[in-house]
Amino acid sequence: MHRSKRQGWVLTVILGLSAFAATIGVRPASATEPMGDLNVQLRVVEIVPGNRAAGPEMMGVARIEVFVEALRAASDIQLNVVRPDGAAWVGPKGSFTSGELDWSDPSGAPVRLGSRGPSVPSRGAIRTRIVVPLNGAGVHEIAVTVTGLSGGKPIVTEGMVRVALGVAGNGPVDDGEYAHFPLQEVK
Repeated sequence: MHRSKRQGWVLTVILGLSAFAATIGVRPASATEPMGDLNVQLRVVEIVPGNRAAGPEMMGVARIEVFVEALRAASDIQLNVVRPDGAAWVGPKGSFTSGELDWSDPSGAPVRLGSRGPSVPSRGAIRTRIVVPLNGAGVHEIAVTVTGLSGGKPIVTEGMVRVALGVAGNGPVDDGEYAHFPLQEVK
């Protein structure tokens, strides 16, 4: 008799918690929040070397995913690929521009473009991919500046990635079990 009362009590608590969770409308939680009014994250998706041997004449492209988050609603989002010092990124045909981009939300649904670019909803995100030309073997530092308008005022953020073309990168080598970091002796 004592055991059945305890089981009944536990069952009542479980049913009560289930009913409470159903009434408050459980929503999936987001694991990230924008770090400011506007935030950008860059990820190198692929590096495609050209057909020339490694050296100063080597060329290739880097495919980079650009993920833009906004704390407050932002409109007229524009991307600009530059060097870390702010100078224009130069490709084989002169100054590089990303051209017209295909933007999507995190689920992959296309984002409608406004007159001057896409918009990001409050606490929302959009993403695209850019293809950046690489000139010469080496570690290329690619900076992406993102600008937009929030509440009628300009907002700016930037991010940077390093891309190794024709040389050994300095990132970890992951074999699925261990991550090995290359070390260089300093004398």
